[in-house]
Amino acid sequence: MNEGVFRRIGLLAAVAGLGCAGPSTPPVAADRTPEEVLADSLVGAWLDAAGGLDAWADIRSARYTITTVWFDSLGEIERMRPRRVEMRKTGGAEQARVERPEPEGLYVQTFTGDGAWATLNDALLPPDGPVVGETEYVARDVVYWFGLPYKLYDPGVNRRARALDEGAYEVTVTFGDEIGAHPGDRYFYYFLDEDPYPEEVHYIEQGREEVDRNRTVWSGYGRVGDFTYVVGRRWLDSLDRPTKELRVDDVELGPVLSDSLFAPPDR
Repeated sequence: MNEGVFRRIGLLAAVAGLGCAGPSTPPVAADRTPEEVLADSLVGAWLDAAGGLDAWADIRSARYTITTVWFDSLGEIERMRPRRVEMRKTGGAEQARVERPEPEGLYVQTFTGDGAWATLNDALLPPDGPVVGETEYVARDVVYWFGLPYKLYDPGVNRRARALDEGAYEVTVTFGDEIGAHPGDRYFYYFLDEDPYPEEVHYIEQGREEVDRNRTVWSGYGRVGDFTYVVGRRWLDSLDRPTKELRVDDVELGPVLSDSLFAPPDR
């Protein structure tokens, strides 16, 4: 076990033993379990390295591109598709508008916190159709991934951790029953070396079993002011072959986003 891992184990043991929170973590209640305290020490160290909770709280709007890359069975790029995301915080809600080109034209999916709508080539799509049906999940998803690690301290997010072999740790994240579009999703963050950032994140979607676990490997962090975001997330299959990747770029914080962007067009 290397010296860096020993140093981190000592730090985490001290934090867990004291039962106190770091500067970026919420206060730790006296009745929290050791697993919950350990999770907050790990996530808190990541949060501090990413600029602290204020780095996310100070953002009122953002614009960024998420490019999805699909790979074939040989690991070669098969297809790429950008999605342009515009998000803002207003009225206690995180609103998101997502533009994505497809062969049939340009889709726009918008979630306002109160409802969702979608268009194809500026024409409203049926509210009971599949594109509108997935819009809330898509909008929340693109904001959630962009807002990590900050969103791990949202109300209703449950965190607990356990030690693995060779100084590694697993943080399991679950959600309250009324949180998000898929509250049954489960996430697993793996801290595998001495730096404060997770190297892998796995997740099991609501209604799925362990056999359906998705494995992602993270690479690179970008920074705008104090705000830090993950640049690349690559999905691997059971043979460590890449199947998909999400790349974040063109990040702009604080753009002026008019109300009309989040209002559906007239039919």
